[in-house]
Amino acid sequence: MKITLQDISKTEEIQNTLHLSHLCAKVLSAKQLDYTQISQILSAPILHDPMCAIHMPEVIARIKQAKANHEKVLICGDYDADGICATTILFDALRQFGIACGFYIPDRFKQGYGLHPDTVKMADEKGYRLLITVDNGVKAFDALQEAKKRGLDVIVTDHHDMEEAEVEASLLLHPFTMGEEFQYLSGAGVALEISRALLGDIKEHIVLAAVASIADVMTLKNETRDIVRIGIQYLKQGVCKPIQALANDRYPKWDETLIAFQVVPKLNVMGRLADKVNVNNMVRYLLLQNAEEIQRVSKQIQQLNEHRKKMSDEMVETAKSLIHPEYDFQMLYHDSFHEGIVGLVAGKLSEEIKKPVMVLSRHEELLKGSIRSQGYLDLTTFFDECMDVLDSYGGHKAAAGIGFRIENKQDVQDYLNEKAKTCITPCEDEYEVIPLTIQEVSILEVESLQKLAPFGHGFDEPLFYLQNVAVEQIKPMGNGEHVKWVINETVEAVLFHDKTAYDTFFERKSMNFIGTISINRFMGKKKVNIFVREAF
Repeated sequence: MKITLQDISKTEEIQNTLHLSHLCAKVLSAKQLDYTQISQILSAPILHDPMCAIHMPEVIARIKQAKANHEKVLICGDYDADGICATTILFDALRQFGIACGFYIPDRFKQGYGLHPDTVKMADEKGYRLLITVDNGVKAFDALQEAKKRGLDVIVTDHHDMEEAEVEASLLLHPFTMGEEFQYLSGAGVALEISRALLGDIKEHIVLAAVASIADVMTLKNETRDIVRIGIQYLKQGVCKPIQALANDRYPKWDETLIAFQVVPKLNVMGRLADKVNVNNMVRYLLLQNAEEIQRVSKQIQQLNEHRKKMSDEMVETAKSLIHPEYDFQMLYHDSFHEGIVGLVAGKLSEEIKKPVMVLSRHEELLKGSIRSQGYLDLTTFFDECMDVLDSYGGHKAAAGIGFRIENKQDVQDYLNEKAKTCITPCEDEYEVIPLTIQEVSILEVESLQKLAPFGHGFDEPLFYLQNVAVEQIKPMGNGEHVKWVINETVEAVLFHDKTAYDTFFERKSMNFIGTISINRFMGKKKVNIFVREAF
């Protein structure tokens, strides 16, 4: 384990200049921000004029033309949380604007990701003249060609990596080309800007774009940061009842963590279990306004998510039994594995065993799966020499999707075993931390960190390092799965998912902790919780 102490030398200067709490100033010093950047973080959130986005005037003009000509418009979405929220925003916006429109999200297993030629044919046959993609489209080469052949206009709105020259759409609206302020938008963020250009600010649409930004782990800078800040403000006010119901109406506690852990999995569940439910129903749910109907459907969604969690847990246990410790790159397959959950299982196991993991499910004669590398190798290049035996492959450095015929399974396994020997370098856990004494950890100081929220990609939650902390008591939790240290009346440290921690540390009277800190409210009482990443 490597620990790097961050530079906090400007703490007092920032504290005195901006009249901030000591802990806020310490975090800002560690992040090495200049005063312009700090001002942007602390100032009230304001969204930019969407018509200033490059290509937005042309997109709005085409939508207005569709309205004037009474054209039917189809919104073509995606089955993850971002795509679902984007579809909901744009469908509701066009409907409110007076356009006859529909929406369609493809089946994850039957059609896969993105706009398909079959969808274009279906749209043409049903009389749609304009298609608008959300959260997809820049790689839909065959579908765009089919639309061109049939004389259909397509507006591609997407935020995934692309080469602009390759996108043969009527119009393209993409954060990479919209201008600096818009460059970190999610798919739903782009849909929100269209909604704002047509109708002005709709609170529910901002909430959905905020949730989607967190779901897709977008960089929290510029417009996206302010979308999330305003969206959380609205959630605290009780806006967007379908989202409220997914978090059990706990809106006074709304923050980015609650959204990530309570709401996002439930938005994703229908897409993951497309063999059991239709993901288009999630859009219909988000459009509901009747309170009784919202409660009824939200309970069904939560029950489905509980079923998904049970499936995930069972898959993890089965996958663990298939691990061969001698292999540096694990390929795990079982007939019972569900295609919609393989990514979750791969991520969990890769994090746990500190190795790249591929988890596969079977679809007829094809094995389809997800890979998570945890940074141990670059998945964009790792499979370059075996593409001839793969039917599909794509992704990022740390996560990818893969497909190949079952008769090629051994070839792929042999390739993994050999290639991994030369590519994988065991890496030490590294932590960049802010040094902190237990005397600095007061409820008031920790609460003050909310001035800097939201935290996320591009503005990470601060990681603190507390040394030689005297502990009053250590307690096992969750049948020994977790452990809690009582430090004093108002401060506790919690380490999750470590069955050995209690036995290892039960005699220790002082501890070192690396972790994040936040306020825990329970039964009307507040305490500081240190969520421990490393205890030693």
